[in-house]
Amino acid sequence: MIPAIKTNRQSGQHHDMGVRLTVDELLALRRDAMALDLASSYRVSSTLAGGYRSKFRGRGMDFDEVRPYLPGDDIRNIDWRVTARTGNPHTKLFREERERPVFLLLDQSSHLFFGSRNAFKSVMAARAAALLIWASITAGSRIGAVLFDDSKHLEHRPSGRRRDALALLKKITSRHNILLDEIENQRSSVQSEKTVNKQSAFAESLSRLRRLAKPGSLIYLFSDFRTLDEDCKRHLSRLGQHNEIQAYLLTDPMDTQLPPPGNYSLTDGHSISRINTSAKNMREQYLNFEQLRIDSLKTYLKQQRVLLQPLSTTDNLGVVLAAANTPRIIVR
Repeated sequence: MIPAIKTNRQSGQHHDMGVRLTVDELLALRRDAMALDLASSYRVSSTLAGGYRSKFRGRGMDFDEVRPYLPGDDIRNIDWRVTARTGNPHTKLFREERERPVFLLLDQSSHLFFGSRNAFKSVMAARAAALLIWASITAGSRIGAVLFDDSKHLEHRPSGRRRDALALLKKITSRHNILLDEIENQRSSVQSEKTVNKQSAFAESLSRLRRLAKPGSLIYLFSDFRTLDEDCKRHLSRLGQHNEIQAYLLTDPMDTQLPPPGNYSLTDGHSISRINTSAKNMREQYLNFEQLRIDSLKTYLKQQRVLLQPLSTTDNLGVVLAAANTPRIIVR
């Protein structure tokens, strides 16, 4: 159910910063982004690669040029086409690839417009995305994105220009606030007819991301993963084969803990239900149900080599993102 939203309006403006987004708010995060390091979270040491350590995964080495073969060159790198054309052996030279495209997949579905502390999940996701956008631009990387909600997808082609980063922030802010207005005006539905043909909105967004992201990209997912289905898993598995993926699980304390014992009213904007949270077994079942879901998600993502980082509405964004991007050593 979509939570009722309490707002305090003066001259039509919100004063709850954790509810409605502003471009200025996301622009201000540019300073905090300086502390983030978007180097690959994996440092690979492989005996097959002669013990070579690299921060980069996926494409790794890019073709640079062809030159005449010299004694000691690896014969596996001989360019046979040039050799045949010139009559003299030539070898290919490669350079290590330093630039990695960064992609964001940002879930703005209606069930993320909820928060019992500080901010909505949707706002936390947007703020975290903004930090990563600015960190990527500062690092010289191109940043692209797919935004999705219950009924619409927005794509942003990779670019390293600051003006394009600003345009992306405006897309995130504008779409978020449009959805917020729809919920407040009770025009939002849990499932729009436009959302799904054969795939869920989440699966469709992952499919679009597969078309945008080249092998070797760094991908950040922001969602509560409640709509992760088999189609999503199929696309996620394909993405993970040649890209590095980090998932941020958006949470709130009320996801695992009901309000203090008592009688409460719930509304989706259309109807009202009542719930009594006094029963101990009900509170335990509520906790266990969510914990089982999260444990299952953790197990699946670990199998796909996707790093999972919880992001709560109570968290300090800078601390969480800095910890999540600390490099790790993986020996193969």
